[in-house]
Amino acid sequence: MRAFAVYNPLVRKRRACAWALFDPASGAVELEIAEWAGCAELPLALALAARRGERKICGIQARSWVEGRVPPPQRSNIAEVVEAGGQREYYLPALLVQTQGRSALDDFLLAEVPPEGYRHCKLDEELGSPAELGVMLSRARRAAGLTQAQLAEACGVQQAVISRIEGGKANPTLETVELLARGCGRTLRISLD
Repeated sequence: MRAFAVYNPLVRKRRACAWALFDPASGAVELEIAEWAGCAELPLALALAARRGERKICGIQARSWVEGRVPPPQRSNIAEVVEAGGQREYYLPALLVQTQGRSALDDFLLAEVPPEGYRHCKLDEELGSPAELGVMLSRARRAAGLTQAQLAEACGVQQAVISRIEGGKANPTLETVELLARGCGRTLRISLD
């Protein structure tokens, strides 16, 4: 299973108001609305479901909402979009990672979170130590479907360097971290709070 937190980046306290769950084996998509989330904290389609008392959305309705947040497969330049994300084929979870589920319909984004304990995962992880950086890089690389060797080749960084970073045994430059983030289809964000 792959899990994506649905959140509004414009609110001060970022937390998932819902999760999009993707089963790679079957391709099934399910949306789960957080218990705390009311209609005002949700994207419209999820708010309408919450108003009806639904906390889980399955089937075509869930798939349509998630697919509406990525470029459609029939788009004329879809091959270039897929290739720009470092993918070989159209794959919904990879496109969600690449686009962050950005939509012109609302301000909500999707961020991949670990499938185990996805309901309790923090959205704004802080880079406090090399070990935390290593865990985040490893998670991003695996989410992009890349091996360390593939990421190294794509970024022009030695695989041993990636191994040391993921093992928490390196203190890489900002340029290296940004290069690796882009290689995983991610954007590096720095916050000075």
